Amino acid sequence: MATRFITCKTSLLYESSTGGERGMVLIFGDELETTGPPVNGRVPVEFRERPGFIREDHLGLEPVLELYFIDVGQGDSTFIVTPGRKKILIDGGLNRRAFGFLAWKYRLDKPGPAINIDLLVLSHADEDHLNGLVPIIAHPRINVRQVVHSGIATFQSGAFNTHLGNLDPTGTYLMTRHQSLDDLAGLDLSESFASWRTAIADEGASYTAVDTTNGSLDVGDPGITIDVLGPRLDVVNGQPVFRWFKTESHTINGHSVVLRLNYDRVSVLFSGDLNVEGAKHLLAEPTLAAKMDAHVFKAPHHGSHEFHRPLLEAIRPQISVISSGDAPDHGHPRAVFVGGVGSASRSTSPLVFSTEIAATFVEADQKIDQEEDTSLENQDFRTTEANAKARQLFKRRLHGMINVRTNGQELYAARRVAAGYWWESYGPLAPAQRPGN
Repeated sequence: MATRFITCKTSLLYESSTGGERGMVLIFGDELETTGPPVNGRVPVEFRERPGFIREDHLGLEPVLELYFIDVGQGDSTFIVTPGRKKILIDGGLNRRAFGFLAWKYRLDKPGPAINIDLLVLSHADEDHLNGLVPIIAHPRINVRQVVHSGIATFQSGAFNTHLGNLDPTGTYLMTRHQSLDDLAGLDLSESFASWRTAIADEGASYTAVDTTNGSLDVGDPGITIDVLGPRLDVVNGQPVFRWFKTESHTINGHSVVLRLNYDRVSVLFSGDLNVEGAKHLLAEPTLAAKMDAHVFKAPHHGSHEFHRPLLEAIRPQISVISSGDAPDHGHPRAVFVGGVGSASRSTSPLVFSTEIAATFVEADQKIDQEEDTSLENQDFRTTEANAKARQLFKRRLHGMINVRTNGQELYAARRVAAGYWWESYGPLAPAQRPGN
């Protein structure tokens, strides 16, 4: 058996080497195993334990950069597989749907090797980004090696003068910042952050706060660079601190970890829940503003109306992905954001995806979804049955997941549909230049 990859936008997985019967449709970058020599121009293969035949000229040797924007409802979670097969997880949503994705992708309901997550990023400590990471870190077959975060924890009422820590006497800066788990020892953490701390400690993963002074992160793939573009800290009396953005929610969102991943000619920006104040703070630093340029953009704060137009103009995205849900219903994505990100595009044919909108094309009962999410909360994922349940429930959400793939020279984007053609797909798209370049 040999590993191969789909090299065109879509390719039919045929049931035989000669007939026209087709089983399913694969997309650019999908990984499969060949099981024998070509027959009539078709190669026998196995894709996710499913046998079939693929046209020989649709198979290549080189892996690609895979981006999975997971439908976690009202929250964020993105999984990345680099060409060097390193794995990155950015945020985990509010529930266990991100875990369900991993159970589906890596068949955690069956015996197999451990899954190594080389970099796990908590953009900020809101529960709709943090909670879903805890069961992933705690899973016995998932090894998390490196964790980075913004440095802002959340605390119980009364522990400090805000839930994020202490402000300076002028109310200008948030002074409480942690870098390691040891910095949190003995502090009265919020329930969600205490669970997070325990999971990290039990896993034994490295745990580090990052900011713009870090420059870049090393994920172990020489073809990939990851620039840290936020949070941007101030220094008061030699101590790094956070600018206070009027309220707790604005401050924790505005200081999200912002990353730009670069692969050959393609760049991808992950913006957490960056808001107006945070975006202004970053763009005030010219070197940061110059690095915001990106072809693929994970939109901030679920497509909220609280966005900064100059940030969109600095990014000029070609493909934008909005992650949101309707429980609770915050009215995301807002029409003004969808219009704004489209009009700021570097392309005359911008692609704007929404996990929530994509998910609604398959009929699902919101009450049933919520009951299933609740039923997973108390599952012991050391058991085969629980992993199988998580995998099966996630399969219902495949239509809400947005797939973006690139070989560094061309871009492809796709989402599953229920109709006979199986995918809404785009590509190959050349990475567009910014207007005026």
